[in-house]
Amino acid sequence: MRANPANMRFVKHNKVYYRRTANKAEAVKILSEFFDRIEGKIKGMKGHAIMDGIEGEEYEAIVLTFWENKEDMDIFYKQENKLLTDLVGRLEPLFEQMPRRESYSMVEFEL
Repeated sequence: MRANPANMRFVKHNKVYYRRTANKAEAVKILSEFFDRIEGKIKGMKGHAIMDGIEGEEYEAIVLTFWENKEDMDIFYKQENKLLTDLVGRLEPLFEQMPRRESYSMVEFEL
């Protein structure tokens, strides 16, 4: 997804710790397919990034989602969102613990 950085005002930071026995490639595939399926269909979502740890925390991953406004971000991350709970349910067997989520406002973003 190509996004205009000027329209990305909020970020949800999702930190994941995989089990040592987890197939990280499977997790990335599930995440990529999820974002491909919802691209352009979620109000306010402007993009995402999936990152794997490479230094010391190879079982750690970060998923960022970029949002036009906080209200749409908050709605998407509500526990009642079946799309999100289904995704987490598919990934849960790969997790050491459930993802930690934090919200941020975008101060500056340049590509």
